[in-house]
Amino acid sequence: MLYNPFEQFEIILLSVFGINGLDLSLTNLSLLTLVISFLIIGLTSVITKSATFIPNNWQYLVEIIYQFVFSIVAEQAGRKGFAYFPHLFTIFNLILFYNLSGLIPFSFTVSSHVIITFTLALSYFIAWIVVGIVTLGPKFLGVFCPKNMPLWLLPLLICVEFLSFSLRPISLGVRLFANMLAGHILLHILAGAFIYLMGINILLTIPAYTIVSAIAVLELGIGFLQAYIFTILLAIYLKDSLVAH
Repeated sequence: MLYNPFEQFEIILLSVFGINGLDLSLTNLSLLTLVISFLIIGLTSVITKSATFIPNNWQYLVEIIYQFVFSIVAEQAGRKGFAYFPHLFTIFNLILFYNLSGLIPFSFTVSSHVIITFTLALSYFIAWIVVGIVTLGPKFLGVFCPKNMPLWLLPLLICVEFLSFSLRPISLGVRLFANMLAGHILLHILAGAFIYLMGINILLTIPAYTIVSAIAVLELGIGFLQAYIFTILLAIYLKDSLVAH
């Protein structure tokens, strides 16, 4: 089982607990999710309270992330999307921490489980529908009806647009899950090969170590990229709920 690439995704029951038939058992998945959530809240509180006119390194890093996410909202959702910036800023940092947590030795990748990524995607999908109905009313249905289309083609396009709209949470959740799963499996296999080569010939470990290090750096970039893609797609979908078509 040492070289099983799927063992790193195994959900382990840590503690059994329940209230009135409600299962609140603690697993490594739920534990790390709570730890990351409290870590983000704690870091944000500390950095905010210690903010100065001349920023320190941590404050400067937070400001860069803040400006980066703000530019995404401004470009994709416009001024109307500024009210929802805190949500997108939070989800960007949450997914980023989820992705990067798997690169810590003996840790666990929260975003490698589809139940987490799909739940996040579906939650925002439903939220944006509610926002669209409240903001635009009946005009929100314009998202299913492209403008300047021939009448004979309109029924087919409405069906296509409705199907595309309905698949948003699936594509959003599966994309993140699949990328993190595949990347960590590849990294695990290469690391196992590195350990195997150490027992054969020490000289073979040099190129193997170089490849494993390169893949680890690549996974670091993919973790940031997937958080960016998830956020920018949420901002694009938000625009459909704020601007009538």
